[in-house]
Order: sequence, then C-alpha cells, then structure tokens
Amino acid sequence: MNKYGQYCPTARAVEILGDRWTLLIVRDLLLGAQHFNELERGLPGIPKALLAQRLRRLQQVGVIERYGDSKERKTCYQLTPAGQELFPVIESLTRWGAKWAFREPEPAELDPVLLLWWMRNRVNRERLPLQRIVVEFNFREARSAKYWLVLSPKDVSVCLKHPGYEIDILVTTELAVLYQVWFGRIAFHDAIREQQVQLDAAPALIREFPKWFALSQAASIVRAVAAT
Repeated sequence: MNKYGQYCPTARAVEILGDRWTLLIVRDLLLGAQHFNELERGLPGIPKALLAQRLRRLQQVGVIERYGDSKERKTCYQLTPAGQELFPVIESLTRWGAKWAFREPEPAELDPVLLLWWMRNRVNRERLPLQRIVVEFNFREARSAKYWLVLSPKDVSVCLKHPGYEIDILVTTELAVLYQVWFGRIAFHDAIREQQVQLDAAPALIREFPKWFALSQAASIVRAVAAT
C-alpha cells in the first residue's frame, strides 16, 4: 500500500482501495463471489500471489473477513459492513464509466471465457427446463472459437472443450456483439432482428433462451446513461 502522507479521509481511502485490482475484487465480492477460485476466474490476468496479497490487505483493514466453509472445505471471503458500504462507490464508478469511458470494445478487452463465466453466474436456474440444455457459442472472429454452457437447474458449467452431449442451441455471433448485449448497449431482440446474433434450435427453446439469462448488473446503468 502506498501512503500519501496526508491527513485526509480521501487520501486514506485511496491508500486502501487505490491499488490495482482492489476495486475489482470488491466489485466481484459485491456480486456474490465467495471463494478464491471464483475471484480468480472473474479476474483473468491477476497472478495468484497478488490476489492473495490483495485479499490479505483487505482483511487487515477490515473491508473483508475470511472464514471456513465446513461443507465445501473451502475458505470463504465476505465483505464486512465497511466493505458493504462500498456498494454505492462501485455503482458511482460504474455510472461514471458508462457515461464518460464506455465506448466500442477493443479486441484486447474481449475474453470469451470471462464473458461466459459472467453469464453463468447470472443464469436464472428456476426458469430452466428440467432436462439438461447444452448451448454452443460459435464466435465468428475465428473458426475454432467455440465454447459451451451446460445448463441444468442444479448446476451451470462453462466448457472449453465439447462436453460430449448433443447440442440443443447453437449461438452464432461476434464476441464484441455478445459483450455489448451483456452490458445493455445492444438490446437482445435488436441483435436477433439485425442477425447480429443467430440462434439455431427448436422454436420452443429459441423463445425461452432469453429468459434464462439476466444481463450484467451494470446493464441497467449503461441503458440509463445512454437514454440521457
């Protein structure tokens, strides 16, 4: 932690929260991540040692607490009341970013595995059919850019290799388009109408598909900013 040598509450807050990755760790904890591996998957590019260091520091300053999950035999992290009070801070940063910094995505910002991980965490399992559903995502940018979601009411998995089950829904699109749908910059029905997203499946599954996924929690902010 870098100290600014100023007796100022703003400086103190930035000393705690201003290091790289720290606010994104807080963001993901606010969104429901609890375990180290969940945080790591949601923050591709962060070294394990650095993630562990950031978590220790947040624990030391009282932003998070750590406890053991006896059922899963895993260490869990959760925000303390001080950490929960960062929700409006993250929300304000999201709103500012949506208004002043959120333009067309750059290729280096597009990670299909991360996007599917985010989508996996927002699946409405109560709306899923009882039978297993396998969704293949075919991204037009590259011939081999295929990924899969295996959906069931009990579990949702992201697969980087063919899961070995029959494909129920084929989604063909560009990764940049799916990102913008996810964040609310493009409406899903508009993407379908303009053939930016193509669905190949039984008609009943095509009708139900949009109901299985909630968009990013930031999507409502992005839409509201775009409407102003």
